[in-house]
Amino acid sequence: MKSHTTSIFLVLVFLPLCLSTSTAQSETTITLTYENVDSFPWSMKDGSGIDLILLKMVDEAMPNVSFKYVQAPWKRCLNNIGTGTTEGCFTASFKEKRLQFGFYPGTHIGNAVDPNLMLHASSYSLYILKDSTINVPEKMKISGLNGKIAAPAGYSIGGDLQSAGYSVDASASKTTNNFEKLLLNRVKAVAALTLNGNNILVKHKKYADSIKVVTTPLVNKPYYLMFSKQFIKKDRALAESIWSKAAEIREGQEFKDKAGEFLSK
Repeated sequence: MKSHTTSIFLVLVFLPLCLSTSTAQSETTITLTYENVDSFPWSMKDGSGIDLILLKMVDEAMPNVSFKYVQAPWKRCLNNIGTGTTEGCFTASFKEKRLQFGFYPGTHIGNAVDPNLMLHASSYSLYILKDSTINVPEKMKISGLNGKIAAPAGYSIGGDLQSAGYSVDASASKTTNNFEKLLLNRVKAVAALTLNGNNILVKHKKYADSIKVVTTPLVNKPYYLMFSKQFIKKDRALAESIWSKAAEIREGQEFKDKAGEFLSK
C-alpha cells in the first residue's frame, strides 16, 4: 500500500514537470531581422514601432513560437534570409528580384504575393469635413482643394505633398491636433496615416460627427514579413500560421488601440 501511494505521489510531482519540459521543447525560436535605422512609425532602433507591436502580439498569441530580433543594414537583412542565417526579415515591399532571397506570403506556393497577409500598408489618406467636395481621383492627386493640408510633423507624406505642389502645414505632430485645425477651418484637409486617422474617428465621436475619410488613399503600399526558403522547407505550416495570425491581429481593435497609443505619444 505504501509503495502504491509513493508511486502516485511521484507521478503527481513529476508529471507537471514533464509537461512543462515538453511545452518548452515544442517552442520554436524564430529570428527576425529588421533594418537598423529608425523607420517611424513602423520600426525603431530602440525596439519600438507599430510592426514590433504587431509581432509581439503574434508572439504572445502563439505559444509554440518565440521571436528573436536582430537589427542589421537592409542588404544584410535580405542576405541573412538568403543564406538561412535567420528565418525572416521585415518589412519588405514586393520586388521580383527579392524572390532570390526568400518568400513573401503566397509566393512560397507559386502564387502571386498575397496583400491580405501583409505586415502593414504604408497608407496615407485624406480627411475632410463631411460637407466638403474635396476628392482624391488617383494617387497623390487632389481635386477641389483651395487651401492648406495639415500633415503630421516628421512624416514622409508632408514632403510628398509639397513635392506634388500642395501647400502643407506640418507644424503639429499629432493627427488629433490637425483634426482640430480642420474643425476650426484653419486647414481644408488633413493627411494622416490611414491606420491612425480611421482609428481616431472610431474612438472619438467629436471628430466622427464632422470629419470623413476620402475613400481613395493618397498612398497605399503593402509591406511584408519575408521568410527564408530554408525555413519554409522546414516548417511551411508554421510560416503560414504566422502570416495568418499577423493578418488577423492587424485587423483587431486591440492592435489598433495599441498602435494609436504609440502614435499619440
